[in-house]
Amino acid sequence: MTTRTAPPGELTDLIGGSPAGTALRDRLLTALATDRTPSADAADDRARHVHRRLRLLAGNLPPVAELLRDPEQLAVLSECAALVEPPLYMAVINHYVLCLRSIVALTDDPAGIGAPWRALATGRTKGLFLLTEIGEASSQLGIRTTARFDPATGEFVLSTPSAGAAKFSGVGGSGVPQTAVVCARLQVGGSDRGVFSFVVELTDDAGPLPGVTVSPTVEAPSLPLDYALVRFDGVRVPYRQWLRDGARIDADDAFHDPLGGPDARLARTLSVGQALWATLPSAVAAVARQCSVQALRFSAHRRAHGRLAPGARLLDLRNQQHALLGALAESFALTCAGRSAQGLWARRCAADGHGASGPRAEGMTFSPWTAVDRPLAVLKAVTVRGAVRVAGECQHRCGLAGFLGPNGLDGYRRCTHVFETAGGDSQLILMDAGRTLAQEKDGGQPAGPLPDVPADRSGWWPAVARAQEARLQSDLHRTVRQRTRTVRQRSQAGRTGLGLWNPLLAAAQELGEAYGTRLVADTVAATVASVRDPELRFVVETLAALYGAVEARRSAGGLLATGTLAPAAVRALPEVIDGLCDQLLPHLPLLWEAMGAPQDVVPAPLGADDYAAALYTHLDR
Repeated sequence: MTTRTAPPGELTDLIGGSPAGTALRDRLLTALATDRTPSADAADDRARHVHRRLRLLAGNLPPVAELLRDPEQLAVLSECAALVEPPLYMAVINHYVLCLRSIVALTDDPAGIGAPWRALATGRTKGLFLLTEIGEASSQLGIRTTARFDPATGEFVLSTPSAGAAKFSGVGGSGVPQTAVVCARLQVGGSDRGVFSFVVELTDDAGPLPGVTVSPTVEAPSLPLDYALVRFDGVRVPYRQWLRDGARIDADDAFHDPLGGPDARLARTLSVGQALWATLPSAVAAVARQCSVQALRFSAHRRAHGRLAPGARLLDLRNQQHALLGALAESFALTCAGRSAQGLWARRCAADGHGASGPRAEGMTFSPWTAVDRPLAVLKAVTVRGAVRVAGECQHRCGLAGFLGPNGLDGYRRCTHVFETAGGDSQLILMDAGRTLAQEKDGGQPAGPLPDVPADRSGWWPAVARAQEARLQSDLHRTVRQRTRTVRQRSQAGRTGLGLWNPLLAAAQELGEAYGTRLVADTVAATVASVRDPELRFVVETLAALYGAVEARRSAGGLLATGTLAPAAVRALPEVIDGLCDQLLPHLPLLWEAMGAPQDVVPAPLGADDYAAALYTHLDR
């Protein structure tokens, strides 16, 4: 088969999305690449640098209302920021995905908020989302910041009752106007009415506004942003800046909420997370692709002097092929998952206009996230973990070069790793997903024998992933029923949910991971099935098969424990991976042309044909 050196349009569309998405990506990347002002180290200078870049993006984006209605455009914005400058991506998430999305989703008329909305929409003010409180774990389920309604003025009085209720976010630095969506517990007539969001102006050019206290900057070396603690002392918020989402307070101070309860209201308030989970997979997939392409190019050009084969390329070594071609295959799978997450959220948007599904308060146990949207939350968790693996493996396989700042891999690894906790703790998401799956009525169906598909075919891994999920779900469902029956028989007074689930947390997380693995495997299978071009179909089928074989080898212990795979099948995997690597190697130029960012956009020396010369050039700038 003759191999192409330039990607066909279908591959470009598969990786890059629609023509409109590609055009927006080109515009944003060009704007960011043209702006070569270096980032500063001092906190105040970093804050101004990030704000300037946000304004640059705002000038090249569609109007906010249009942007926030289109999952693909929001995902493209996320990808571009994450590729070019990971700290900027965190600011983009706060400003667009969480702050502005909250306003659009939770109020009928954003313009009715007035000047704060106009400043946010144009980028004159940097937007933040203040949810997490510093003092306790799972603080989202126990928000202590209060917003007391004052009937005399029709305003809300925002207060932080203790140091532990201080909010934590990237609000440090000075000289930058900032406005936040603050999640606080609404109190009307002395009663708790649940957690709502409020638009609160925090700082202007001179610093914090009256009643707002911002701590000195808290350093977070893994991601150089200016984090700080924020406290409120009687800050007055106008009624129009309450994101009330259909709730109201009548003239007689009677409170009405169409959702009917605090847990349902909390789930709705936090439904803004759907926008993050729908776009974060695409962003981390873009980062994973870039890591893989750069590490592969580096290995393809780098010679080694080991005595077994002096002068051989690093990429001639089987262990390097397994690691880096496996990373490329996983980044392809993450790309498919990112497209699927966008599609899920687009369907949510089509259903209700905002992309916020109905709350399921009964799903809140370890965290609120799976109650908001289980598939999207789990896709967030598993794609982030996949990107962390890819970035870490690529960094390791590049030796010292993988740790040098100009090459970018260390920054990408740290950025992806942050999202294990940020955006909803991945471990809690997976445990909650496993717990709810185990308690579903049918408890899953025992898996039958695997289809007779060879392990080097793209259909093998989806079948394995489905079988593994079914076995784990059936086993945990049965265990929960047995333990529940035992508790009832013993009549153990005071037996709590933790008493039932504490011994099963690892099993719940394992089931949640299997569910997420199956979601990704299904998205890869659907993508492969959609490809029409024969040569491209061969390439993506090989990528999909390699992804499955590498995943099976990585998770062999669990697959053997459940009996999903036999020992002989696991022992055969290295040879399967060898054969798939051999099939992919001739197509590498095609793949890294399609899957990597242009060199002028991400000018890391690592991806250059002559690495040493490129590194010298970079250092001499």
